[in-house]
Amino acid sequence: MTNDQDQTDKLIEDLQKNWNHLENLPISKESSSFFLKEQLQNYQLKRKKAFYKELKLFIITAILLLSSLSFIAFLALHTIVIMEVVSIIVAPIIYFILMRKQEGEIFDDRN
Repeated sequence: MTNDQDQTDKLIEDLQKNWNHLENLPISKESSSFFLKEQLQNYQLKRKKAFYKELKLFIITAILLLSSLSFIAFLALHTIVIMEVVSIIVAPIIYFILMRKQEGEIFDDRN
């Protein structure tokens, strides 16, 4: 027990010496202002990098969305044009086939 007590007392004395040493250290306002300026510059630099990273991500996302939407719109327009052309060509053919069929039925009914 005395050995543990002696170690504890020695540890407490060492801690008190260190604490007193820390309290007696000269603190200059210049070093703290320099430290604060450096910290502020580091923070501003980090914020600037984060801003540019977010800006790049935003621009890339916007470009991808706009290009995909324009591609879809182009395909839709392309599809509509193809449907219009096909309907212009196929509709008269179907009309003439139906008219001939109907004329044939009319003539068959008279006989």
